[in-house]
Amino acid sequence: TCVIMPQELYFDISSEHSGGSLFRVTGANGEKSFLYNHSTYNDKTDEVKVFNTPYPSFEAFWKELVKNPEWFYLHPLYVHPEQRQFVQEQLKGVNWELHPNKKWQESHQRQWKKVLTDGPGYYRDKQ
Repeated sequence: TCVIMPQELYFDISSEHSGGSLFRVTGANGEKSFLYNHSTYNDKTDEVKVFNTPYPSFEAFWKELVKNPEWFYLHPLYVHPEQRQFVQEQLKGVNWELHPNKKWQESHQRQWKKVLTDGPGYYRDKQ
């Protein structure tokens, strides 16, 4: 038999070519872990690949995410309230000048601000 473990959306981010949702999963023993359901899109071949990558902690997932030097230019859709302070701190250290286009910088900064201040019901209502 397949046991369905409770999942809670924890972090959601996307870009033109990839994106995914990180879920906090509660195991049968009550232990928490994370599962990143993500995909990549190749516009040359029109191919979508889907992956499920387990992480023992949010920190492990975050280390993987920030290996992309432009992670803050991805499009955040949701950040769990438990991690909003942490993500805000991380954003203070990024180099927005990486892209010289001021409008591009500002639109991404607005999107981060939005997901870091959204009310708790915003995403729950959409699932």
